[in-house]
Amino acid sequence: MTDSPWCPEGTVLVGDAVVDLADPGKAPRRIPSTYADPVAWMMADAVAAALDACGADAPAELSEVAVIGISEHATRHTLRAVAAGVPAGRMSPMRFAAAGPGSLVGVVCAVFGFQGPTLMLPMPVADAAVVTRAMITDWLTGDAASAAHVVVVTHECAEDGRHRARCFVLGRRNTTRGSQLV
Repeated sequence: MTDSPWCPEGTVLVGDAVVDLADPGKAPRRIPSTYADPVAWMMADAVAAALDACGADAPAELSEVAVIGISEHATRHTLRAVAAGVPAGRMSPMRFAAAGPGSLVGVVCAVFGFQGPTLMLPMPVADAAVVTRAMITDWLTGDAASAAHVVVVTHECAEDGRHRARCFVLGRRNTTRGSQLV
């Protein structure tokens, strides 16, 4: 297992995965009868793959898993659907709720039962690196650490229109046993 640029000192990469789709609407729905922006389902698919990659080091206590979501485009699909309904004077309350960028992280938490701290950064991934690393450090190794694992899930759009979601699952590095998890 190699460390990632998302791993601040004192942390270790436990698992990671990438989901690449031409249409995020093709990502599987993981909660029936729930509307979510297609990017939220795609991010949840990336988290599922990263958790699978963790193997025996996967988080055991879901209440101690924090989530950071990063997407410059966030809920653009749903925002456009809401805007298209305005001239008709009708707006779906479910789509209105799903239009908030924080809903991307909310869906990930609802799908997997994560209950740790959350943060959604609706900005370019590269610009979010500094604040993301600071939050990971605080949540995993700070004086009042509030999570045993942090899931970082990003979403980007390529120039050809393809969507890519990446997920990194980070844990605390055990300082007494090298790179093993605490």
